[in-house]
Parts: sequence; structure tokens; C-alpha cells
Amino acid sequence: MSRAVWVVVSAVCVGVLAGCSGTPDEPAGLSATPTTAVEPSPTPTPTPSSEVQDQSDPALGIVFTDIPELTGDEADVYNTLATFEKEYWRTLTTNTVSPAFSVIASVEIQDRMQQAATNNANDLVHIAGVFHTSVGSVVVTGDTAQGSACEDFSQATFADKNGTATPDEAGFSKRLVPFTLGRVPGEDRWVVLTTVAGDPC
Repeated sequence: MSRAVWVVVSAVCVGVLAGCSGTPDEPAGLSATPTTAVEPSPTPTPTPSSEVQDQSDPALGIVFTDIPELTGDEADVYNTLATFEKEYWRTLTTNTVSPAFSVIASVEIQDRMQQAATNNANDLVHIAGVFHTSVGSVVVTGDTAQGSACEDFSQATFADKNGTATPDEAGFSKRLVPFTLGRVPGEDRWVVLTTVAGDPC
């Protein structure tokens, strides 16, 4: 597998995770190729439930760990971030942007996801395996919120037309990803506004 291809994939991933904070010239960021002939149906938009939902999905290959006990707005923010992580992984493994992003993410993040999915499809990138993530550090202040996810790709697989790569070679080291969210005016739902690839977790 050529190093050049994976440098591009890595930069693209960081660009997507950068959300609203990246520059317009940054590559967008995702990675994927269909893993099965039949794609799993997208996760429904999170609805306020006042309790945390475990969105682990063995068929999709995502496992949520260290699930906290939260209620009210904090639970709703957690569920939005968990949905974001799940649909991010779905996009990575299919090279097709999940329609859920149109409801749970800012326009800029949606655009970056589309660019990344397109770039990865063009490069015949294939990501599969199991993605572990832990959403936490949820803080709600009025109509704004913060949270983070510790993303672990150590059991994921990466390949392109030139061969395979380890998660580290592909630019997917274990990392902490902070998020900011805003409540949609007049609606009881949250949208991810920004996300930035952070330090190892």
C-alpha cells in the first residue's frame, strides 16, 4: 500500500473531524467502500428520550463503551453524539454519506463528509472491521453543549487499490474528538456544530 494514498486519507479524515474549524482548502474527511451488498438502514434521528441509548450495532461493526447514566438534555446530547459517531462509521464503511447528517450536523460538516466519501470512493478505499467509541464529557449550558468521543480504530481494517495498512499507517490512531452542539431553535433536538481531531485518548 502506498504511503501517499494513506497520507491523503489521513488528512481527509482530520478535515472532516475539523468540522467548522478547518480552512476551506482542506480536504474533506472520510473513508470507505461498501462492505456488503446490502447496506444497513440508517439510524433514525435521535428523539428526546431523557435517557441514554446504547447504539452499539454488531452488524455495522460499532461498539459503544463506558456508557454513562445521564438524563434530560445531557442524555439527548449524548444520544445525538452517539448517532453522529454511528453514522460517521457507516459513512466510512460505505463511501456514501449517511442521510442522518442532514439532521444532526452543520452544513459545513455535511459538505466535508460528502467530499471525503467521494474522495475515498474514487481512491477505492475500503474500511471495515470493528470501531470502538466512548462518548462522554457531556456538558449542557442553555442551548449549547459540549461533549467528546474517544475513537479506537485498532480493530478496524484499511485497504485501497495498492494494498492494506494498519490503523496507524492509515492515519487512524486512537484519538479524542471534542464536539460542540447547539439546540435547534423551536425544536427539541441538537445539531453538531464543530468537531476537531484531538490528542490521543
